[in-house]
Amino acid sequence: MPPMRRPAVFFDRDNTLIANDGYLGDASRVQLVEGAADAVAKARDLGYAAVVFSNQSGVARGYFPEEAVHAVNARLDEMLADANSKAIIDRHEFCPFHPGASIEEYRQDSHLRKPRPGMIHQAAEALALDLTRSWVIGDAPRDIEAGHAAGCRTILFMDPKLKASPAALAEKQVEPDYICSTLKEALDFIERNSEVPRVEEEPHPPSPLAGEFSAGGEGEELTTQSRDDAPSTSPPTPKPETPRPLTSIEKLRLKGEAQQAVVIGLTSAEPTPPDSTRFPPTPNPLPSGGREPEKEVPASASPPTSPVTSTPKLESLALDILHELRRRHEQPQQDFSVSKLLAGVTQVIVLAMLFVAFLNPGTASTLQSILLLALTFQAMTIALLIMGRQR
Repeated sequence: MPPMRRPAVFFDRDNTLIANDGYLGDASRVQLVEGAADAVAKARDLGYAAVVFSNQSGVARGYFPEEAVHAVNARLDEMLADANSKAIIDRHEFCPFHPGASIEEYRQDSHLRKPRPGMIHQAAEALALDLTRSWVIGDAPRDIEAGHAAGCRTILFMDPKLKASPAALAEKQVEPDYICSTLKEALDFIERNSEVPRVEEEPHPPSPLAGEFSAGGEGEELTTQSRDDAPSTSPPTPKPETPRPLTSIEKLRLKGEAQQAVVIGLTSAEPTPPDSTRFPPTPNPLPSGGREPEKEVPASASPPTSPVTSTPKLESLALDILHELRRRHEQPQQDFSVSKLLAGVTQVIVLAMLFVAFLNPGTASTLQSILLLALTFQAMTIALLIMGRQR
């Protein structure tokens, strides 16, 4: 019997593990979301692989190269390990493509781009993962759609302390299995609804009715009845908890963010291309907390029509405008400071004293007093310049 495949927790990157609601190509600006390191560590402690998957259309738009994405991911790994030595990411997946890209080589409607499940399937093939027992945690509806399409259970992460990204304001096409406001809450829910034994525990021996996994790759299915579905005398798996309703604060925050997005004429920073494959909602989860594996909808299938659609070029242009507006609001670092101004004034006073001493030397005591005062002001100049540099 081949070894059992390991499940995984798929984490979205921006506004899930990293506090960032836009395009991030600067590794020095990486800031962890509260509880991110402990969440990754707990996922691995529960026996899950930890995978990060993220849309990175900033590459396609020319904001930064692919090397910048790798640098940000490397910095994320460093900060996670510094916060918790067990917080290790097994694999990073990202999609640099976009159908309305300004760079020709990245202009395509890729199967990797969320809400499609390509990145999940790619990681599952590389790490030999069991997607039917895996979870997806993300802040945007497209994360939930991608996880649902891959056959994973899903958790929508909505931290009221983080500014919601435009992608998070998009209309939900699929309901998540759970909604939470902290990553700790998400991992606690996974632990309560997990069928995976902890890594330090011995797995239960298979029952005589247990079947085997097929030898296929992506989207593999069970060839016979598995141990999880076979009748047994073991205690029943607890049913998944119902999604937590949104609080009044969360509703107000979403309403405010949505109104702001409408004013600038954009409701999603990562819009779903009109001709991309959409995955309709499926029936309620199984009693075990999972879903039946479902086949991926072929790319040729006709997507459901939306009341309001726009071409990829218009969407790309709107996103570029939004990006420029955000950059205008950023306050550039200015060289001017009060300490530098005072340093310039005292330096002029020093020069004036030396000039007066040169023209009218007077007595030795008078000259000594002028030079001593000049040295005092010169010391003040140096101190003020040091203060301005520290700012």
